[in-house]
Amino acid sequence: MAAVRGTRFVLQCKVVCKNSSTHCDTGKVYYRLLHISRKTSLQSICKNRLSKELLQPWSCDYLCAPCSVFNFHTSSNAKKRDYYEVLGVPKNADAATIKKAYYKLAKQYHPDTNNKDPDGAKKFQEVSEAYEVLSDESKRRDYDTFGMGGSQRTAGFKGQQQGFSGFENFQSQMDPEELFRKIFGNAGFGGFGFSNQDFEESMSGFAPATEIMMDLTFQEAARGVNKEISLNIKDTCPKCGGSGSERGSSPTKCPQCNGTGMETISTGPFIMRSTCRGCQGKRVVNKYPCTECNGKGKVIARKRVIVPVPAGVEDGQTVRMPVNGQEVYITFKVQKSRIFRREGADVHSDVTISLSQAILGGTIRIPGIYDDILLSIPAGTSSHHRLRLAGKGISRVNSYGHGDHYVHIKIKVPVNLTEEQRLLIQAFASTEKDVEGTVDGMAQTKKGLQIIDDPEGKIAQILELLKKSAIKNKSVESAGSEESETKSQAMSKNT
Repeated sequence: MAAVRGTRFVLQCKVVCKNSSTHCDTGKVYYRLLHISRKTSLQSICKNRLSKELLQPWSCDYLCAPCSVFNFHTSSNAKKRDYYEVLGVPKNADAATIKKAYYKLAKQYHPDTNNKDPDGAKKFQEVSEAYEVLSDESKRRDYDTFGMGGSQRTAGFKGQQQGFSGFENFQSQMDPEELFRKIFGNAGFGGFGFSNQDFEESMSGFAPATEIMMDLTFQEAARGVNKEISLNIKDTCPKCGGSGSERGSSPTKCPQCNGTGMETISTGPFIMRSTCRGCQGKRVVNKYPCTECNGKGKVIARKRVIVPVPAGVEDGQTVRMPVNGQEVYITFKVQKSRIFRREGADVHSDVTISLSQAILGGTIRIPGIYDDILLSIPAGTSSHHRLRLAGKGISRVNSYGHGDHYVHIKIKVPVNLTEEQRLLIQAFASTEKDVEGTVDGMAQTKKGLQIIDDPEGKIAQILELLKKSAIKNKSVESAGSEESETKSQAMSKNT
């Protein structure tokens, strides 16, 4: 306390060490009585004499707060960094972006996880100060308007300001760790601790997850899957079992409202009933709150839970699902498939068939959404022809039934033909009647394509054999039809 003794002040200064170096004990409080002349400027004393008489022997970064009136930081002469630069966010960043950046840096520089960096504690405090200003709408507005230096129209004492002095001498009145606990849950570090897990799955940092992103493969999204994920949930405090009290104690009836949760306030002729200020309407008071959950009975815990993903969800789709007793909005990020293309509940895929399959028809086995499918290829199928498999698509999420599977045909044309294949193709070409243009190795005549390059007469032999085979087949068919007609006539006579 500062008191008048003759012509001198006796000023008891409380100096708290904020440095985590090996030269001092973190959090140690030092007191010293200084005799100060009444003619000496107290502001000058706090900035100069204290730094020489108190700070130099310990070589630490202190916070000087004499008499709880002055609030000078002895290192204020060093120019502060821009708060946006400290958090690494643009000046137009929203509150969620600022909070996310603060959490990332606070986790990085927190003494519990960064005990090797001698400047870690200072950086942690710097990050906390930046967040305290930028997260408060009023302070952020002042900072954006006046910047770090302000309007420079202040005498330096509270109550004597003639203008906003900026944030050059701003000092947080809240401990950085308390700020962290206040923002990211009352459970503190004991309820979950730090780890190397991916906290980005929860957009809420150390608050209960309300929105999460979930990565799915194409097949998982199409078929549905029970997906295991890590997220922050509200869970019963393991220390107090949900009672909110330390072991051996329990909440008692509020004496102020007698356990009703409401109190009556009389102001002259007016009587008003309002929520009890002693218990905040809870009807009980907790004299010994649990240190783990701060009397809440709940902690924020990082847990692995199973989420049943319904079949048919799409990329970017958001669904609301109950997860471990709390409502969570899940946005799905679906990977692309190498085989399937999706249009709503319908899927499309490509299949390559041979030239003979396209001409003569046949079957081919293709992959489906749920299992392999034996696809029937009709004769005369052309390239890019589309075959529809009804009901073989993806399940519809918000209605009944399944979509369709469309198969797009591609014909593989042989490139390296054998001699036999070339002769057969040329023989086939000579029989075509509707060819426009020319075919290599053949000439276009009035009778159609004629072979011009057959020195050994192999193509002519093939065509001759084909003609004989065709004549033989016709005679067999003719004989068969005559025999059938004879039998039919005989049966009619008998009847």
